[in-house]
Amino acid sequence: MKRIFLWILLLPLQVALILVFLSCDLVHALLSRLRAGLRPADPVAGRDCTVVVLNWNGRPLLEECLPALVRAVERSDGDHQILVVDNGSSDDSVPWLRGRFPRVDVLALPENLGFVEGNNRGVEAARNPIVVLLNNDMIVSEGFLDPLLDPFDDPEVFAVSSQIDFPEGRRREETGATRGNFRLGFLHLAHGPIRNHHYTRKRVPVLWAGGGSSAFRRDRFLELGGFSRIFSPCYFEDTDLSYRAWRRGWKVLLAADSRVLHKHRSSTSVRFSEAELARVIEERRLWYLWKNFQFRTLLPHLLLFPLNLTKWAPPGAYFRALRRLPQVLAARLGEPRRRHRDRQILGWASHPLPFLRAEQPPRRPSSRLRILVVSAYLPHLGTHGGAGRVFQLLKRVAAKHDVTVLAFVEDDRDESFADQARAVCRRVETVRRRSFEPLSPFPYEPFEEFNVAAFRERLEELLCEEDYDVAHFEWTQMALYSDLFDSIPRLMTEIEVNYAAHQTMVRVEDRLFRKIRLHYNALQTLYREVEMCRRVDRVICVTEEDRSYLEGYVPATKLEVVNTGVDTTYFHFDPEGGDPDALVFVGAFRHSPNLDAMRFFHSRIFPRILAEKPTTQLYVVGSSPPPEIEALGEHPNITVTGFVEDIRDYYRLARVVVVPLRTGVGIRGKILEGWAAGRAMVATSLACQGIRAAHGENIMIADDPEEFALWTLALLRNPDVCRRLASRGRETAERHFEWDLLGDRMARLYERAVREHGTGGVAN
Repeated sequence: MKRIFLWILLLPLQVALILVFLSCDLVHALLSRLRAGLRPADPVAGRDCTVVVLNWNGRPLLEECLPALVRAVERSDGDHQILVVDNGSSDDSVPWLRGRFPRVDVLALPENLGFVEGNNRGVEAARNPIVVLLNNDMIVSEGFLDPLLDPFDDPEVFAVSSQIDFPEGRRREETGATRGNFRLGFLHLAHGPIRNHHYTRKRVPVLWAGGGSSAFRRDRFLELGGFSRIFSPCYFEDTDLSYRAWRRGWKVLLAADSRVLHKHRSSTSVRFSEAELARVIEERRLWYLWKNFQFRTLLPHLLLFPLNLTKWAPPGAYFRALRRLPQVLAARLGEPRRRHRDRQILGWASHPLPFLRAEQPPRRPSSRLRILVVSAYLPHLGTHGGAGRVFQLLKRVAAKHDVTVLAFVEDDRDESFADQARAVCRRVETVRRRSFEPLSPFPYEPFEEFNVAAFRERLEELLCEEDYDVAHFEWTQMALYSDLFDSIPRLMTEIEVNYAAHQTMVRVEDRLFRKIRLHYNALQTLYREVEMCRRVDRVICVTEEDRSYLEGYVPATKLEVVNTGVDTTYFHFDPEGGDPDALVFVGAFRHSPNLDAMRFFHSRIFPRILAEKPTTQLYVVGSSPPPEIEALGEHPNITVTGFVEDIRDYYRLARVVVVPLRTGVGIRGKILEGWAAGRAMVATSLACQGIRAAHGENIMIADDPEEFALWTLALLRNPDVCRRLASRGRETAERHFEWDLLGDRMARLYERAVREHGTGGVAN
């Protein structure tokens, strides 16, 4: 309530400030037109630097700082200079320096001019085109200088920051990876964590370069007027200077390989108490914001900022900051027209991917593609048919190309399968699927549970680390992340066409209101699914039937077919085995069609079979059975196994494999596995879509419960017919569904996509 009261009380003042800033910006727009012909001078070339060390009564700090700095400078090629600016010290810093380090230049100021003016004087006195500003409480690593200077081969680079470490045992308050964002009108500034891309990319944008650990282009530092005296004696002068450089189009970067150790506030803690420091920082935060940011950014800040008083900013600091508003507005009027907007600058520092893409030269052609697979489920064998399909294809593709996988996992058990993928892929990363971000207010959103902020953050990090030649979204929902890719071909696999699968659920539902709800869900799924298809360059279906479901909504030229396959080496062909009373159903129960299939079989087919052959045993094999499926195991003729280590044991046990699917679309890998293992099967016509199934030749097909039961009984009683079906089924699997054949087709599809997209990748 206190903050709401303050907001109401200060609202007239905030409205007045809005009018003041609006008037200021109108005048600025006029002045910018008058200055339109003025251009900054070309930067002075050169890699030699002057290291400016600011000192005030800091001889003990210099005793640690300078020896390391001298070693680092001697290690780097170039005519470098070390210049200590003594800010009116009353200790023996100057005579000690001249006696102990005669090759170090000293600029002795008559009094303490503060951090701002002391550094400005040092930059003016420097003789080289690059200046490195270093606090005397910084201890540099031996190789810190070259990574700091290398980015200046780009004439648009204004400043480069080192990575900042803290002494062991102290909380790391700074890193050099600076960024900022607004919440409720308050500008939050922070040092983010150092990520892998800071090392792989070398030149990553940051919001500001710290004035005590960074290199600056000297001529442009002076062109900007140096650190603004508004911020004297210290704090926010470097943040302000960097922002003024950014808005002119000059880059401020982090070189993570350049490292310094900061004994934090060893100097300022002598001069300011903690309370004084807090006040100084909050005042200067406001000056920095008012001085530099666009009116469209200031408007919500000015309206909402009083809500932050007493929480983020003390009221006293706010009113003290207002005293310097005329100076701030005068400085605001003096800035030239900007090249980059606030949103761009803040965005690059927090989410550098667009900046890195613009800066990075295109990849040179190579015979090995870099493929990034973004998967809804971890590719692996043993628990999940779709995940097994992705694994088998990647295993073959990875023999020719470099494959990186980013996938969701549900729990520790899922994570335990990651080693399978790591054995064949160049890199595998996983993210736990937790809370998601809603996509819309609609009563049903088919894909939003995969819209997870942590996954997007990890994917963005991967893209920041390195370039890829092609992106492949496994499962439709993963195209939610396609907006992160704009310069490489994007493929998406429809493991099953979702809206068509929903329609199969409508057909088997008897309850009217449930049927209406499912029909609505199917329409909503169709809308989102078509949207996902439009976001990518190619859509891969697993059957010709699935392609036909999409042809009316997606251009036919975008549609490809790569079937699901089977490993005929892994599944040994053995038509003679099997318990003459054993039926086997295989299916992971996280996939709802398998749940419906077992309900259907248990309630409408199995009783008919038991009536004719009471010794029949049903084995329900598959991971994650819900309680209602586990309860089936109470029947003396039914065994529910749950997850099994080796599915082949149950194919060997079976006389007949049953596949009573009524819902879902796409290829049924369980039929291909049964064929490869040499088992006779009875399946519904829906289950047989896309697999070259022929009734009476390689499988028995039945949709009616009574007919399904009759064919199952017939096979249980006729082993010769079982052997004939098994032999023909194995032949079908070997001829059309070998993984090696399909993996080669997938690899060629990647190569063609890259070649036609014109992104490089495959050398001609």
